Amino acid sequence: MDEITVIGLGPARRKHLTAEAQKQLQSSRPLYLRTFKHPAARYYAWRREARSFDHIYGQSGHSGRTDRAISLALLKAARRYKRICYAVPGHPLIGEGSVKKLLKLAPQLGIKVKIVPGISFLEFLLKALQIDLLEGVRVVGAPALEQLKEPCRNHLLLAQIHTRPLASRVKLKLLSLYPQDYPVTVVRSAGRRKERLWTAPLQDLDRFRCYDHHTSVYVPPYRGYLVGDLLQIMARLRSEEGCPWDKQQTHHSLRQYLVEEAYEVVGAIDEKQDQSLQEELGDVLLQVVFHSRIAAEENRFDFYQVTEGIAAKLIRRHPHVFGGGKAVDAAEVKLKWEEIKLNEKNKRGASNNSGPDVSIDHSLPALLKAYKLQKKAAGVGFDWPCIEGPLEKAEEELAELAEAFKEGDQSAVEEELGDYLFTVVNLARFLGVNPELALGKSIAKFMDRFRYVLEQAERAGRPASDFSLGQLDKWGEEAKNLRKMDE
Repeated sequence: MDEITVIGLGPARRKHLTAEAQKQLQSSRPLYLRTFKHPAARYYAWRREARSFDHIYGQSGHSGRTDRAISLALLKAARRYKRICYAVPGHPLIGEGSVKKLLKLAPQLGIKVKIVPGISFLEFLLKALQIDLLEGVRVVGAPALEQLKEPCRNHLLLAQIHTRPLASRVKLKLLSLYPQDYPVTVVRSAGRRKERLWTAPLQDLDRFRCYDHHTSVYVPPYRGYLVGDLLQIMARLRSEEGCPWDKQQTHHSLRQYLVEEAYEVVGAIDEKQDQSLQEELGDVLLQVVFHSRIAAEENRFDFYQVTEGIAAKLIRRHPHVFGGGKAVDAAEVKLKWEEIKLNEKNKRGASNNSGPDVSIDHSLPALLKAYKLQKKAAGVGFDWPCIEGPLEKAEEELAELAEAFKEGDQSAVEEELGDYLFTVVNLARFLGVNPELALGKSIAKFMDRFRYVLEQAERAGRPASDFSLGQLDKWGEEAKNLRKMDE
């Protein structure tokens, strides 16, 4: 059987080679080296005929293509010579893409791959930083840095940072996860005579000129709170030793708080207060975690399934971003979203079981419920062709309301008022305005003016009810003008 023996050369000099590695390197098999730019590699290259792949690294700037080219060349050589040796720096299974390709492709061709371990750069890096591996260490190569989605609670070692431009890209990625003054340590030539360590704020990471093939970056464990901590806190609150109030909550008892927190987020957005928005978003996240924990205790679903579901949905409904589809503008994106959503419902059998889908969540506020229902109707073509339709309908409903009031029929007044409000909601939808948000802004505006009116009456030393409507209106106009000046 054809065979490729992959040998780990260790981090540097020949003395770091294992006995098995030395034995294999001294064999008569054809020897291939990933690079001559390694002390042990140069030693054996001088003493016997050996070939390197340095020329391939010079041809391609893409690591994936380079690794594939090397692996294919090795497989071809194994077919020709039956048994060959391939030597790589460090340990063959740590950060060596060409070996990964070999392990994947060789079995398909009936070629055996034998691994001879070597001392990796990690041993000397851990020694230089005085880190115990069992404390928890995460090692990530710079090319795979995008796999970091949040700050790391373990010791984080970033390898393969060969150049300053690459260090700049690493810095930008880390700045999306850590504060700019977070301490990081640059380690060069770990385990060698020229070993050096520099510690600096993250924002200065790319200012060093020391980057080469022997440089790594260390990021100490993050001590702030992460999503996992929030889940553990909620689990503790719901435990036997937890909080009496939190333990007795149910999905139903928490409904009101979810609605309240959502509206407070909207208020913070309207007020353009970042600190308030951050806090209110945290309160909404708490509700998601709370409901997920209750469901997990009942073995129905958990927070991770909620996360999995929404992530999969976003990818599924954005084929123009994550797939091969295209979208010209936001309107086309919205249309495509609704098409995919409808197809998903049809696949679940919802349309076959219950007829056309006109369901609306009855827990929604009335204005928002009417708005959503009218959007559904418009989605199937049950809509006015132009804005004149809802405008005329609003005038018609207002006239009917006035007629009912003149006749003194309170039941009819209530009915006609509801029809008028429903028509106004439809008009808002036609104008591209969410009526719930629009009314909320008007309420906030009225509150500001009314507060000003009460303040003016208080300054005059009399209750507001003692003043004429004309005077109260005058103060209201003053409040309106002052607000415009502030804007």
